[in-house]
Amino acid sequence: MELFDQFLNTVRETVNPATQPVAVSIVRDGAVAEGKKIRVRGQRLAICQQIAYSRMYGWSTWTDQASAHCVLGAACAGLIAPPARVLDGSVNTGIYQKDQAAAAAMQQAMPRLPAGTAGVLTTPLARPVEGIAPDLVVIYLNAAQAMRFVQAFLYREGGTFVMKSSGDAGVCSRAVAQVYLSGEPAVEIPCLGDRRFAMTQDHELCVGIPLGWLERTMEGLAATHKAGIRYPVPFQIPAGCDLPPAYITAGDDC
Repeated sequence: MELFDQFLNTVRETVNPATQPVAVSIVRDGAVAEGKKIRVRGQRLAICQQIAYSRMYGWSTWTDQASAHCVLGAACAGLIAPPARVLDGSVNTGIYQKDQAAAAAMQQAMPRLPAGTAGVLTTPLARPVEGIAPDLVVIYLNAAQAMRFVQAFLYREGGTFVMKSSGDAGVCSRAVAQVYLSGEPAVEIPCLGDRRFAMTQDHELCVGIPLGWLERTMEGLAATHKAGIRYPVPFQIPAGCDLPPAYITAGDDC
């Protein structure tokens, strides 16, 4: 909890996102959630909707195989094995891709956890459920705030931050599944479903951070902030700006 508090304080001081950072737990043994106080349980929800409840309302949520509503999100999180209609591209054909071959190519490249997840738990990072450790953190940001996180990710070792996107299944495939599998942070463009059903706004991006990266992300945010890289980005305000002549103070103004 001390690490989470330090991370949250650093994020608030340096970036101050509009909604709360969300802890995501990929739970393999459903018994650990029995008897736990979880605000939203038993409703049919997509992963993006779970995260919306947690980041916007501060509620904890739980979905399992019986209550996962979106087939793409459920497959990405390992709640179900991806059905044939997903893997062969039928679900996307004529919508996101022009033909089934293209749709299958996209679906087969999408990060997914192996089936066997008992449940997906989301909570505000500030209030994790006791006894269930988060695996990763998801934060929704505008483009300038996401830039600050990329700078933080590169602070220790430099290099290049590589962002991948499918234009579909955004938060569940990249910010959750990819982060969980790779142990590396990700920045993703939220998908249509996230915007339509989970209230994500036009300007928002999502950032996924594995738990093992919290300390170095916090370090990078704090150090670059101290060095003068700030959000909001301060404008350079010119002296003697170009006003219409009648607006400029004259020597006989008093």
